[in-house]
Amino acid sequence: MAKDNKNNQTKKVNPIVATFGELKQVSWPTFGQTMKRLGTVLVVTLAFLVVLIGVDSLLGFIYRELFSLTTNDDIYLQVTQMVALIVGIVLVVAAIAGVIAYKVVKARNSKKD
Repeated sequence: MAKDNKNNQTKKVNPIVATFGELKQVSWPTFGQTMKRLGTVLVVTLAFLVVLIGVDSLLGFIYRELFSLTTNDDIYLQVTQMVALIVGIVLVVAAIAGVIAYKVVKARNSKKD
């Protein structure tokens, strides 16, 4: 019985030694693999930058056109203001439709599981 207790006891390992042992088992990427991954990250980042600049410009245009009514003090909307209003409404409707579609898909997937 005494032998069983000795076999079941675990050895105490120095955490620093254990850390270096784990680091030896890691498969590190090569320089080429790292550069490919860096290139992918840069391309995705630039793509998001272009999209965000476009959305920012569009929303800035809508804001400037909708709130520039005070220039002539007339009640009629100019063409650019009408376009900005229509685009703004379309964006809001698209956002609402996207949220509804997401909820529907999520509900269907949870019923399947």
